[in-house]
Amino acid sequence: MTGLAVAAVLALSIAGVRGIAAARNAAVDRAAGVLLQDTTARAREIEGLLVSMRADLVLLAGSLDLPTMRSELASRDPREARWRRMGAEGALLLYLRGHPAVGHVAIRTGAGADLVAAGRRGGVPVLWRAVEAPERPHADRRLTAAVTLGPGSATASGETWLEAELLAAALPARMPEAGGVQRSCHLNDALGAPLVPDAAPAPAHAVAPAGDADGWLTAPAQVRADGWTAPSPWNLECREPRSAATAMLEPLAARYRLTLGLNLAIMAMALALGVLAIGQVRRRERLEARAHEENRVRDVERQLFHTERLSTVGRLAAGMAHEINNPLEGMANYLSLATDAAGRGDAPEARRHLDGVRQGLDRTASIVRQVLAHAEPDRAPLAPVDLNTIVSEALEFVRSRKEFAGISFQLDLESRALTVHGNQAMLGQVLLNLLLNACEAQEHGGEVTVRTRRAQEQVLAEVADRGPGVPPEDASRIFEPFYTTKHSTGLGLSVCHAIMRQHGGDLTVEHRAGGGALFRISFPQSEGAHG
Repeated sequence: MTGLAVAAVLALSIAGVRGIAAARNAAVDRAAGVLLQDTTARAREIEGLLVSMRADLVLLAGSLDLPTMRSELASRDPREARWRRMGAEGALLLYLRGHPAVGHVAIRTGAGADLVAAGRRGGVPVLWRAVEAPERPHADRRLTAAVTLGPGSATASGETWLEAELLAAALPARMPEAGGVQRSCHLNDALGAPLVPDAAPAPAHAVAPAGDADGWLTAPAQVRADGWTAPSPWNLECREPRSAATAMLEPLAARYRLTLGLNLAIMAMALALGVLAIGQVRRRERLEARAHEENRVRDVERQLFHTERLSTVGRLAAGMAHEINNPLEGMANYLSLATDAAGRGDAPEARRHLDGVRQGLDRTASIVRQVLAHAEPDRAPLAPVDLNTIVSEALEFVRSRKEFAGISFQLDLESRALTVHGNQAMLGQVLLNLLLNACEAQEHGGEVTVRTRRAQEQVLAEVADRGPGVPPEDASRIFEPFYTTKHSTGLGLSVCHAIMRQHGGDLTVEHRAGGGALFRISFPQSEGAHG
């Protein structure tokens, strides 16, 4: 039943749409027919006006007897010449008064001189002297046509003819409004040259969209203009907006669109309710089947969360083991040296090595504190420290290890103290890791250079080696956690990078000239660094 109702509503809607479309087409056809009739009637009116002007011009030429006009005007009898001129002038003025579309009329000789001429000044017919030029309106409002009369060729010397100029803009090319719709017309000659450019422009609200060729109704009509200089036949083309023809149907179409929209909305609601009812039944079935699946998924999620926590703890333990292993190895080395010194009875030397053990213990404790403070790095204690001192202690620690006896250490410290704001133990860990990495990169001996300096409001410390260096493809990832190129945990450099970020500094690596790698740590210069 629902399907039949939907089909019936759709059928009625389609029938209504087709009916409105048919009514629109019929209205457009009627408007096009009326426009064509009006355009044809206006063309016949223009054609009759042209014929009338030419016929009256022929009659005027016959009444003036143009072949003898020139000799009579040149007669030695002043009275004869005067009366003849007055008669000609009066005839020309009467012609202009009877034909508003003529702008200038003159009796001319074969040499082109005006014997008698009349024109318009401010629209009023007036006589022109031979030395005066007739008043000529603006070029884009006036186009000229000439009619030549008299026996023989118009260019033959000694002949006389009557010539009239046509004000094309004065022709009745404008179309009256039809039902409040303003039409626009163009009058062109047979070659397409405009005689009356757009006799009545359409208003802005009636202009069709740009590029919409179907937005206008057009109607052409021909105007015969025999005897005029503009090529005949002339073409009159008028147009009006297509939307004007269907304007009366728009309210009905709007009401029908509203009705159709309401019908579709009601139909959509009916379909939605039906689908919802069916969906509720299926949903109940799916919910019952999904309950067991959700319980199984929650069990799997709990297992995954537990596995992830174990993995995180394992990674943290691996990182701590890696970081604590370095100071433990140093302490073992110091204890061995202290034992040897005690055996020799060298108490000062043994005490010095025991101080190294104490430093290793302090560094181990700082590593543990760092791990504990990793979740809250803002609580790590920071204070002004001398970077030269930290570098010297770290280098002394590494230099004392026996496995690095084949490596040459070069130390180039800034002559003045380099004060930075940081944690001494954490920064010592960074320098220690960089030095150990530099030494381990040169298994068969080599060179490690450590340098501190100031540069552009920064405090720098550089650790350079002569090892294989860091390939360009690894340079962008070497500070990522668990990324390694030497089968280690991959946490050392990532921890160092995190410490430098925590101190507001940076850790970078670049290729060293002559081979090897150069690691550079940079700090913003503190207030006491200029001392």
